[in-house]
Amino acid sequence: MPHAAAVVLATLAVATAAHADALKDALSRVQQRYDGTRTMRAGFKQIVESKTLAGTLETKGTVAFEKPNRMRWDYEGRDAQTIVGDGETLWIYQPDLKQVIKAPLGQAFRSSTPISFLAGLGRVDRDFDATLARNEPEQWVLKLVPKQHDAGVGTLELGVRKADGSVAEARITDAAGTVTRILFSGERRNMALEPNLFRFAPPPGVDVVKPPTY
Repeated sequence: MPHAAAVVLATLAVATAAHADALKDALSRVQQRYDGTRTMRAGFKQIVESKTLAGTLETKGTVAFEKPNRMRWDYEGRDAQTIVGDGETLWIYQPDLKQVIKAPLGQAFRSSTPISFLAGLGRVDRDFDATLARNEPEQWVLKLVPKQHDAGVGTLELGVRKADGSVAEARITDAAGTVTRILFSGERRNMALEPNLFRFAPPPGVDVVKPPTY
């Protein structure tokens, strides 16, 4: 019996070591990819699941990032909107409402928020406690919890492709339990982007408002 227990303990130790190695490899690969990416453009599909929704809400569009703090999200279809971070200000343009929300970028996306990593404002090793949620054949799934705990800050799961370290999916869960999945496709890295891509001027006739917290 003691011999069997020793075998079990040894097996568990090997499995634990392999898990730790996989986590280390995944973090290294995603950080290398992240550090080596100056600009990025891709298509995306966003799926939101919430207790307040009867079902799921799906949208799609295109996204562009330029490190360290410029980004643009163009949502297509019935719920079209444009989100631009120009380095100083976050603009959210909602054509249907004839409204633009304006907020300081640094406050809207603190370094501890999950989306800040994608926007080039954060670092995995500095800002998050990382665990390996799943080790799948073609991807690692990392769970990232902000080190600066805040009731309003959610958690982030990244699906990282083993082939090249790219992010296939980001899954953000906020404090209210709303889950937002963003699936990326057709990623292009380190290409020249149009100078005005990250600039925004409110169209004539729209209201410019600030969130209550700013």
